[in-house]
Amino acid sequence: MAENFAAQAGSGQINLFEVFSNYRQDPLDVASACIELNYYESILDNTVRAEATLVDTGYRKDNQDGMSIFEKEDINMTSGEKVHLKITDGYNTQLQFVDGRQLRINGDPSASSEDVNKVVFSIDMYSKESIDNMNADNWVYGRYNGSIPDSFRAILQNSLKTPKNIFIDPGLNSYNFLGHAEKPFYLGCFLAKKCVPRLPGAFGKLAGYLFYETYDGFNFRSIDMLFMQQPKRKLIYNQLIGEIPEGYDGKILDYSFIGAVNLDNVIKSGAMSTVRKQEFNRFQNEYNENSKSSDLQYQGRNNGGLEKDRIAKDIAIQEKVTRHVNSRMADNAILTGGNTLAQQIPKAQEPNFNYDEIVRQSMMRYNQLYSHKMSIAIAGDFSLRAGDLVYCDFPEVSGKTNRVVSQKVGGIYMIADVCHRITKNNCYTRLNLVRDSIYRKPFR
Repeated sequence: MAENFAAQAGSGQINLFEVFSNYRQDPLDVASACIELNYYESILDNTVRAEATLVDTGYRKDNQDGMSIFEKEDINMTSGEKVHLKITDGYNTQLQFVDGRQLRINGDPSASSEDVNKVVFSIDMYSKESIDNMNADNWVYGRYNGSIPDSFRAILQNSLKTPKNIFIDPGLNSYNFLGHAEKPFYLGCFLAKKCVPRLPGAFGKLAGYLFYETYDGFNFRSIDMLFMQQPKRKLIYNQLIGEIPEGYDGKILDYSFIGAVNLDNVIKSGAMSTVRKQEFNRFQNEYNENSKSSDLQYQGRNNGGLEKDRIAKDIAIQEKVTRHVNSRMADNAILTGGNTLAQQIPKAQEPNFNYDEIVRQSMMRYNQLYSHKMSIAIAGDFSLRAGDLVYCDFPEVSGKTNRVVSQKVGGIYMIADVCHRITKNNCYTRLNLVRDSIYRKPFR
């Protein structure tokens, strides 16, 4: 078990905050002017983000004339400018956004209040790759064959030219495609829904990847493989100040359940029912139709909870078709593999992409992921990333004298969004957590 992560709860520090203005040679130190800094990661965002609130009174150590940042012509902060940032939490975990991890200002700083004594303004920042992604020199051209994860790794390295680490889960299926001058970020999202994880028995049952950025680098990760990770923290909520039971890493300071399964949403999305596919095969001149149940995706090892939610059991909604995938043409002989005609002809009857075995599976998986949502706050912990797992325990709602942990809402959750917040007086981490199933698994 890890050390007690509540030992220095709530402390944090901005070690470096420099803006490289387009109007001056030396960087501008704004660390002392920052009254609040929020750093964000999300499994649904291709970039990391940060937001800072600054108070400018005209008095800074590098300011000789006492003028405001907005008034000085040699500073004039604008969009696109480079930012170097270093922040540290109470456990001495530091995030350094310098050099290859530099941030860029997205949009001109905007003043929220202003008078003759001070101006309060905010700046939004994101990773440099968000700008590189829009540069036509970095768009994707040419043909890609074979493994989807391998193709996307090549896109990040050769087209986007990112120096950051790339974390990619291996896949089972192949897919041949053309770049068509698409942006790298777009292709990351496009390919994510077409990939099957390299797990035993996964083909035809499991599909769906996520493309997102964290402090560690870019991630192209399988939802199922993410749920098979070891939880990074074991947290508990109790009402005893400063007391953490043995076996836990830290305390949940507050929490709220954002919502459990919404019946109308899961019926419309097919997340927990059956989805029908309709397809016309032009080579065989025949129409095919079949249905697959979402039960195939609940295998225990790849889920956050012990079992799938039981919904409308008396009318067997999970056995009913509540959504269908529109009719389409089979893509046999499209971008057939092989370099010669002799190699390509035998493969002409094979589909380039197995629509039947992948599309519905990834569609259901994305919708299942957000079945149960919760938000918690803990003492600032900069080692947590979007996509990590945490194990949460809550006391059961009961009149018992000796309460036990809730078996229904406790257990494994995936971090969908993380926000690290630093102010002059404290440091907290807010986690939005999700999972696809119900009931508490034993801690592993």
